[in-house]
Amino acid sequence: MRAVFSHHLAWSYRTTTRASAKLPVNWPVLCTRMHGRATYHVRMNGIDDPDFVVNPDQAGCGLIPTGNKTWTEKGSKQVKGHAHDEKRQTTLVVTSTASGMMLPFHSIWGGSTDKSLPAANAPRRTEADALGFKYAHGDTRHWSSRETTKMVWAFVTHPSYADPFQWHNRVVGRQKLLLFLDCWPVHIAKKDSNDFLPWMRREYPYFLIVFIPGGCESQLTNPRLQCLIPLKVRASSSPPMSACSASLSI
Repeated sequence: MRAVFSHHLAWSYRTTTRASAKLPVNWPVLCTRMHGRATYHVRMNGIDDPDFVVNPDQAGCGLIPTGNKTWTEKGSKQVKGHAHDEKRQTTLVVTSTASGMMLPFHSIWGGSTDKSLPAANAPRRTEADALGFKYAHGDTRHWSSRETTKMVWAFVTHPSYADPFQWHNRVVGRQKLLLFLDCWPVHIAKKDSNDFLPWMRREYPYFLIVFIPGGCESQLTNPRLQCLIPLKVRASSSPPMSACSASLSI
């Protein structure tokens, strides 16, 4: 059986990193519908450049990354790990386009004063500032909120498109951009006019939002759906595949 896993399935015995997500039974239908919405926007709004297909995502990053494996004497019943009690994290928001272009990183930190943010004299802070990296407070926690999510667009994404619009001879507000978002509660909230979705449509109407069906993120690169990539975007895309080009794979 090990030979079957190794040679035929190209599997290896690995330590689990996360719980298995529940895949909807009708995921092919949900993904195909999402592709239909994306294709409609691409065709009807002339989105023929992969730079204008955008996908952000966020993840918690440990300040001191630690694994759950280490070297010790054979037969040891107790295996000690270094810094496993270190729980401090920051939330990192990464945005990429279907062409592989990476936008400046946006990080959210716990605390409420500048003392909880990276120090002005921190190593390579000058380089990060020159690249447009931004930092924000998540109140007493490092989690993203409605306000910090808005900051990603106000201070990172929108300014980052000033130059690309000029490169492609496009005009801000006329050229539409396709934005893939997951169904995170902050993204889909729309009961209040200050919620993210109404605010986004009001402040940045040239971003056409398409939501990735809940629980279907793992299927975005399924080979069975590769043929559904919009032809114009597929023809102009170049490796390596970014987070956004993975979204386009359906």
